[in-house]
Amino acid sequence: MLKANPPTVPQGLAEGERELLDRILEVCPALRPASVVYRSRTSLVVSGELEGTAVVAKVRTPEWRRQSLREIEAYDLFDESPPPVAVPRRFASDREHAVLVLERLPGGVVAPERFPAAPVPDADLTGVLDAVRRLRGWRPDVPASWHVDYRPMLDGVIARGDLDGAHGAAVVRLLKSAGPPREIGHGDLVLANVVRAGGGHALIDWASAAVFLPGADLAQLWLLLGEVPGARERIDAVAAGPGVPPAEVAGFLVNLTLLLYRERRAHSRFTDEASRARAARLDTAWDLVRERVGAWAP
Repeated sequence: MLKANPPTVPQGLAEGERELLDRILEVCPALRPASVVYRSRTSLVVSGELEGTAVVAKVRTPEWRRQSLREIEAYDLFDESPPPVAVPRRFASDREHAVLVLERLPGGVVAPERFPAAPVPDADLTGVLDAVRRLRGWRPDVPASWHVDYRPMLDGVIARGDLDGAHGAAVVRLLKSAGPPREIGHGDLVLANVVRAGGGHALIDWASAAVFLPGADLAQLWLLLGEVPGARERIDAVAAGPGVPPAEVAGFLVNLTLLLYRERRAHSRFTDEASRARAARLDTAWDLVRERVGAWAP
C-alpha cells in the first residue's frame, strides 16, 4: 500500500492551482510533487516522485474532464490488450477527479514545436513512422464512442462555405469510398508527443485517441512536417504510394482535408509574422490536397 507523505507544494504554483494539486494528492497521496511541467486553462501537469520512481501527474479542470476520461480509457485498453507501441506505465488514475499519474520517461521529445522548422533526424522520422505503422495494425475491441463520425464534421465544413461545390462533392465521394472508421490512431501526433526512450520511440498523451479512417496520424504528420525536408515524400509513400489500397488513400485524403481546414482556420486568427508565413504555406498545401482529392475521387 502506498503511504502518504507530508504534503509539498511545487514552486511556481499559481493561484487557483492548489485545488487541482489537492485532487492529484487525494488520488495518489504517496506522490511527492516537485515542479510544474505544464499549465493551461484546461489542465495542470506536475512532475514528482512516487516511491523512488519519476512520474508526471495530470489533472484536468472540470470543464475539460472528458479529455482525461479518454486518456484513462486508453490506459484501460492498454491493460486489456497491450499496444504495439511503447507507452508510459500508469500508476494511478481517477475518472471523477480527472487525474492520471504516469511514469516519466527519461528521454527527450523528438521536437518541442508543433511545426518543426529544424531537420528531424532520419532515425527519428523512421521511428515515428514505424510506430504509426504498428499502431495502424492494432485491432483491440474498443467502445463505440471511440469511432469518429466524419459525416457531420464534413457537412459542417460544407455548410460554412469553405468547400465549393465540386471540392465538397469530391470529398464526400472519398468519404463514401473510404468505408467506416477502422484504425486506432493516437489523434494528436505532434512530435512533442513522441519521446526517445529505451532505444526506441514512445507515444505519450493519449487524450485524443480514437478509431479513425485510415491514415489519420499520417495525415497529421504530413500537415505538421511540411517544413522538414523529405518528410512529406516519405509519408506520401506510406499513405498513398503504389500498392496502397484505394480505400486507404481515400481515408488519408479525407483526414488531410479536415485537418488542413481546421489548421487554416486557426491560423486565420493569428497576426504575427511567423504565423502569417505559415498560413501562406498552409494555403499552398490546401491547393495541393484539393488537386489530389479531385484526382482520386471516383
